[in-house]
Amino acid sequence: AGLLNYKMMTDEIIFHSVKFKPLFGNLAEKEFQAQFKVVKNSRSRLTDSEIKSKVITAVDKFFTPGNFNFGETFYFTELAAYIHTSLSTDLSSVVIVPMSQDSKFGTLFQIQPDRNEVVTSVATVNDIIVILEITDSNIRIGR
Repeated sequence: AGLLNYKMMTDEIIFHSVKFKPLFGNLAEKEFQAQFKVVKNSRSRLTDSEIKSKVITAVDKFFTPGNFNFGETFYFTELAAYIHTSLSTDLSSVVIVPMSQDSKFGTLFQIQPDRNEVVTSVATVNDIIVILEITDSNIRIGR
């Protein structure tokens, strides 16, 4: 309401409601729930718990408010690159695997929110799984 006091006579202020589109964790809609499966570098000195914590920290930093505009498409490749950069010596690989039985590997690689939505992550350390290697079965290829 205070903004209206500062507008010029010829200006018009239009307010749009905004919604957040939560991704990945239990608070996200079923179709957007996922697990991050990470392969720890064999030379890493970090424990699995430390890896999970650092991955979540990187994910949260990637989704810092202001990093995404309304309606801006989320690309997993950008998030994966950010995670790899943040944990460059500790991770060999990171993938995202949808939780929904109707989804298959790759369905969450690109998410387009509505024009009044901003994507955000609600993932927790429980959504990070440390695996020894990527196989067809642990990333659910072929479903």
